[in-house]
Amino acid sequence: MDIPLDQEPAEWLDTLQGDRIAYRHVRGKGPSVLWLGGFLSDMTGSKITRLTEEARVRGWDFLCFDYFAHGETGGDFNEARVGRWLGNALAVLDHLTEGPVAAVGSSMGGHMLSLLIRARPERIKAAGFLAPAADFATALMLPSLSPEERRQLEVSGVHMMRGYDRPVPLSQAFFNEATDHEVLNAAIPFDGPVRILHGMQDDVVPWQHGLRLLETITTPDAHIHLIKDGDHRLSRPQDLDLLVGMVAELRR
Repeated sequence: MDIPLDQEPAEWLDTLQGDRIAYRHVRGKGPSVLWLGGFLSDMTGSKITRLTEEARVRGWDFLCFDYFAHGETGGDFNEARVGRWLGNALAVLDHLTEGPVAAVGSSMGGHMLSLLIRARPERIKAAGFLAPAADFATALMLPSLSPEERRQLEVSGVHMMRGYDRPVPLSQAFFNEATDHEVLNAAIPFDGPVRILHGMQDDVVPWQHGLRLLETITTPDAHIHLIKDGDHRLSRPQDLDLLVGMVAELRR
């Protein structure tokens, strides 16, 4: 009997940048499915759990990992940067996969996937997005700060973001560095299939933001599925069914 993925010992990838990345890999037939998680998410989430089950049953090759300062990888969040997380994703793609990859990004992972498409267009054969938070730091997080929070950021150099299991330090340096990795300010060349799932009740990433990403990626083979009663997490059984269907389509 297969044990849950989060109960299996993690494997580890030492990157040239000095990070030691925790990952888990269901080894099967390609193309590999690479999961790119959201902000402060980890490998214990319901989406990864469901895709792991499907990969085992269907013989898929499925790979997920924790970014620096996330989950089992760990690290000081004060040292986290968008470029560092991109480096983690590139290391996983370059060293743990072969051939064409069907990549799926959830929330912030949608931003990471957009960056991967730009950096490795020859490796990404298909792209799936769930509530994609493209340019999440500069287009979503920073504009959402109240005037008082903006003053705090300017004066102290750090904003303590709440809404998670602990306050998360987001420094001015974090936001400044994020501008170097924006994707919505120019077309993203890509000719593979793109599929987006987005809930219309999403109060974190508005569904109109998903449309903006759809318009930015150049491929004509791009579709968005709007879920009228769906929230940001898209973790209900019916949402997970849609996710599995999307991944199955992208692997073809």
